[in-house]
Amino acid sequence: MPVNAPELAGPMLLAAVVAVTLTQRWHPGLCIASAIVVAVLAVVPFGPASAATFFLGTFGPLSAATLVMLGKNLYATVVDWEKQRWPSSALLVCLVAIGVAFYPLTFGLTSFDPYELGYRGFAVPAMMLVLVVIGWRTRVADILCWVALATLLYMFGAYDSRNLWDYLIVPFDPIYAVAALALRIVGSGRMFGRRRPPPVSARQTSRIPLPPARRSAA
Repeated sequence: MPVNAPELAGPMLLAAVVAVTLTQRWHPGLCIASAIVVAVLAVVPFGPASAATFFLGTFGPLSAATLVMLGKNLYATVVDWEKQRWPSSALLVCLVAIGVAFYPLTFGLTSFDPYELGYRGFAVPAMMLVLVVIGWRTRVADILCWVALATLLYMFGAYDSRNLWDYLIVPFDPIYAVAALALRIVGSGRMFGRRRPPPVSARQTSRIPLPPARRSAA
């Protein structure tokens, strides 16, 4: 079975981010070489199918959330923008909230299967509209990019699936979001736990002797 070309964009981007992260430097040729490796794996036999078919059949195409997070990381590497390398806390919280509400119900805990809502109805589009409002109110661009990319991929039928959930989120996204939030909370706790020197008052500043002024040359 041939691999859908748009579905390879995600593994190509993932390979580029991994290569840049491991080498700790940005080079266009490195990203191009990583993409070529993924393209070659798409046609090289790997048992009864190609390696790309095995990857997509096991993990599925990368969701819009994963693509946005990978793209933001790669863009930050290119422009050397360290503070904006990782996804926003608002995006991570949204991924965790959706994952907690969505995935336990898909395991047959109840008779209601929310995955079916991705084929029809307005429940998932309404939730995406709420996400847009959250991104607009919090001024978080990656949430808006996430919803917009998922909408575009679904409208153009980029993946073989016709379920909107598959374009929006995958099980890896909430797991990564939980780990990223935990690390962020631990890092914030360490930062607040550091002892800072007491602020110097204005009276203390006035008592600090000033260096003598330089005599002007005669």
